[in-house]
Amino acid sequence: MTKIIEVNGLTKFFGNVQAVKNISFHVEEGTLFSFLGTNGAGKSTTISILLTLLKHDKGEVKAR
Repeated sequence: MTKIIEVNGLTKFFGNVQAVKNISFHVEEGTLFSFLGTNGAGKSTTISILLTLLKHDKGEVKAR
């Protein structure tokens, strides 16, 4: 299947706090994807990066 979202080595810092630490995943077209984690795990930050509301510090984000 075709990858519609691809994230490799995504990292985001807020000062000295590392909010997102080197995550990688992909979402294939026609599939359901869940993004789960504990409070403070970086879920909202990651989604904000995917939506281009925040810039990431390291890694790569591709969306088709």
